[in-house]
Amino acid sequence: MAIIAEVSLPLKSVTADIQRTMYFGDERANAVIQYLAFSDVSAGNWASEAIYETGALGFLTGFKDASGRFGRTVPLTKEEALAVAYRAAGRGAEAQQLGTAVNNTRIQANRKTDPLEVWYDGFLQLAANEGLISFNDLADAFNTDQVSLPEDSFRRKSPAQRQEMIYWLSLVLNIEPAVQLQEVLNYTDWRSVDPEKLPYVEALLRQGVISGSNGRINPRQPVTREQCAQIVKNAGDSILQATGHTRISGIIEEMSPTSDYAGGTSSSGWNIYVANADGSHALIQTTAQSAPSSGGRDENAGTVLPGQEKELVVYKNGSIGNSSLLQKGDRIRYISDSINRIKFVQVLSNVNDVRYIAANIQSIDQPNRLVDVIQLFETDYPDLEDIAENDDFSWSQATKATYRVSPQARITINGAKSDLSGLTTDATVILTIDGNNLVREIQGVDIGINTEARRIVRGIVEENNPNLGYITLYNEDGSGTGSNPLTLRTYNYVDQSNIEVFRNHEPADIDSIQAGDTAYLRLDSDGYIVSVSAVDNYTVRYAKIISKLPAQIIVEYDDRTQQILDVNNNIIVIKEKYLAGFAALRDGDRVRLLLNETARSTELKEITIEGDEYYISNIYKGTISKIDRISDKITVMGMQVFRKGRWELVDRKGVSSIPMADSYRIYLKDTPVGIDEADRLLRQNDAYIAVEKTYGGVEKVVAVTYISRDDKEVSAVSDSISEFMPGTSSFRITGEDNRIGYSDGSIVVKYGRLVTSNSLNYNDKVYMAYNRDYATGNYYASVVNVEEPPRDTLMVYRGRIRDINQSRDFTIESFSQLQGLDWDYYNTPKTFNLTLNTRVLTEDGVLNVRDFVGYGEESYLNDIVYVVADGIDAVLVSTAPYGTANVRGTVFASDNGSISIRRASAYNPSAYKWENIGDTTVNILNNTIVIENGVLIDPSSIRRGDDVRIIKRDRTTGGDAYIIIME
Repeated sequence: MAIIAEVSLPLKSVTADIQRTMYFGDERANAVIQYLAFSDVSAGNWASEAIYETGALGFLTGFKDASGRFGRTVPLTKEEALAVAYRAAGRGAEAQQLGTAVNNTRIQANRKTDPLEVWYDGFLQLAANEGLISFNDLADAFNTDQVSLPEDSFRRKSPAQRQEMIYWLSLVLNIEPAVQLQEVLNYTDWRSVDPEKLPYVEALLRQGVISGSNGRINPRQPVTREQCAQIVKNAGDSILQATGHTRISGIIEEMSPTSDYAGGTSSSGWNIYVANADGSHALIQTTAQSAPSSGGRDENAGTVLPGQEKELVVYKNGSIGNSSLLQKGDRIRYISDSINRIKFVQVLSNVNDVRYIAANIQSIDQPNRLVDVIQLFETDYPDLEDIAENDDFSWSQATKATYRVSPQARITINGAKSDLSGLTTDATVILTIDGNNLVREIQGVDIGINTEARRIVRGIVEENNPNLGYITLYNEDGSGTGSNPLTLRTYNYVDQSNIEVFRNHEPADIDSIQAGDTAYLRLDSDGYIVSVSAVDNYTVRYAKIISKLPAQIIVEYDDRTQQILDVNNNIIVIKEKYLAGFAALRDGDRVRLLLNETARSTELKEITIEGDEYYISNIYKGTISKIDRISDKITVMGMQVFRKGRWELVDRKGVSSIPMADSYRIYLKDTPVGIDEADRLLRQNDAYIAVEKTYGGVEKVVAVTYISRDDKEVSAVSDSISEFMPGTSSFRITGEDNRIGYSDGSIVVKYGRLVTSNSLNYNDKVYMAYNRDYATGNYYASVVNVEEPPRDTLMVYRGRIRDINQSRDFTIESFSQLQGLDWDYYNTPKTFNLTLNTRVLTEDGVLNVRDFVGYGEESYLNDIVYVVADGIDAVLVSTAPYGTANVRGTVFASDNGSISIRRASAYNPSAYKWENIGDTTVNILNNTIVIENGVLIDPSSIRRGDDVRIIKRDRTTGGDAYIIIME
């Protein structure tokens, strides 16, 4: 490399007297820019950066068609894939010579005239010589009649498979195959990879060169040109080393114009001064001659030829151009060849426009596009290698921050395009943040202990020994533990007094770092620790409680793995944002667990009981006509819903389509069935289907139990369990002498949660659908629903208000208390507290409790009200009119303003009996009270098939509902 001392025109002190490495523009730059002007590649294309970079470096060439298209989604052919692999290894010239030699062996009449085809012949011959393809494949490729080749032949123009591209690129770049399979096992289709190619797929997965999609590698699918460009870019470290290129990052400090009038020609250009991330400095020079000294002319038009230009290929904001796109303050990443010619410049951002923050993701709010993060450090560059080299590096002392993510934000994980749903909690990312604190880009990065060259490492502390001066780490996935010294990394520090240490984002001493902490270490060029930032290693996991024991809980995580966790008196249990205690936990609860997980133990710190988003909203029965794997939906005909121990037709006519949840189970009676097997063998079979209502009110299937074609449903009943013996897989109910079996295929719902059958108990009131086995005659439960028993804590009163202490309490002068069908009168005052949870309903709707006053024009003194109370705390106050008539029936229609009930009957207190009044429709008022199982609910929760009792003014049909009690 040329080293110069700055001696040109006076500039700012930042450029003066600094030793700089000299770099030059490329005389081919303008031709490359013209070639890269693809009509189908723009700033909005996710692979544009990769397409431009690999094209500028000459790895992906020859693709531009007559219309100027690159053909982003065109499948890469086998000959093109081999050409890309060899060009990426710097062997294009070798292939070109070999192709010419092959062509010269043909008789004159058979020689090819298309130089690109000759070049491809050279790549194919080179591949056969080196064993990438067989000589039989080569013979097929050189066959002039490609159409008539047998089906399993090597057709050079046929699409290359993803696994072939991976295999060929790995061989040409001398990438070592992986000895053990690890990453590839995370993909469902890994067994469809050819065995000889599998170790190379594993190797490139580990290096982040390739990634799967939706849990699949898709090894036999074609690879498109834009995918190929991204793969080559991702393999940049290996490729740039093989081709003699160097990639450097820096910030443009200054740009100054130059001119030279010496000699027979004049020239102009720019001096571009760059401060590199590693602390070095560079000067990049571009030049343009006004005219060639020879006075040459265009041989066709006779016009004077332009002078030679040494320019830059610049990629900025999704567009391609020359050095005119650059400006002071630009953060750039530039690639030079072995003689210091700049082949490609990428503008990352400008120091005045964005900043970069490395952070740990804590939580993600996808609907509102918010991310909660722990900030690790700010940096000038969005690349790990550049960050480690940067002298301005420092750990952030800010504990947490919340950022909004732009809808147009680019999100990549290990180089692969993704979205917010692809991010996981505790992931390490680099955020690109603009001046409005809006996240413009999220780059997921992999910081671990198994990278030799990296100077920022992350892991779990195995041991910290201040006396001997070392910290030993292992990866979060457990790798690095055990006796194998190759997978356990120890890092030394020389003088602990000179080490910068943060723990939980506060300055600390090195001896505060504890085993089990998550630690980030920054290393110097010799591998010694220069700074440490560590946090308590508590991770968040979501699970379902399978069984609650006296001092333990058994949980099942979303990946279907189960674990027994010890619970002590110090465990924090939160429900609905309040401390609830261990007693609040129930079988089937969806919970958020805060865990301190190490390779040796798991400590439970906090349990948060999730809300009703994952409650089982309905159980259906119907004929499943199709399970669509593409849309993840099931199609059901003749669907009925389970209501209070009976099946009722749903409102929908024809077929119903229900999406599958992320986690679901499928059974045929007591036998688990795969989704593909179910769709193939059990079409047009009746089944029971449990659904949960997720965010947004969408129902999703969580359990499907098919009914054997020979078995018949005996009955749907409402009864109580009279005998239950755990371990016998059966129970008895009061109204049935025979034992009723259960299995893992039984859909058991208790208190709204999907649970195992072992969660049933003696005396549970169950709504059940059970069947009889055709072969054995035994009974077995297919559906068991245990509803939460009434709490009986709420009482309903009615009285005239005598006094109101604003926002504190109010008193009714005498009152009636609802007892069954009657109002019992008490000639005594009663005082109720007004709490933060008290709601006041008037005929106009909800009233702010602060406006419930006893003075002025809006006074409520002497008004008669209903009071729904928990002890002496008023839960709800309603100004609905006084009602004494009781009407009951089954809801057959409901909307926001009314409900209709069939077979309605009104209670006659004189005759002490219920009398039929036919179908009736009643209005729901703004201050109508609705109670179910001792809990206030919203009137919109009333559904078809519900049994209700209504308190209204009289026993006639029609009228207004003042109180509705769900029975």
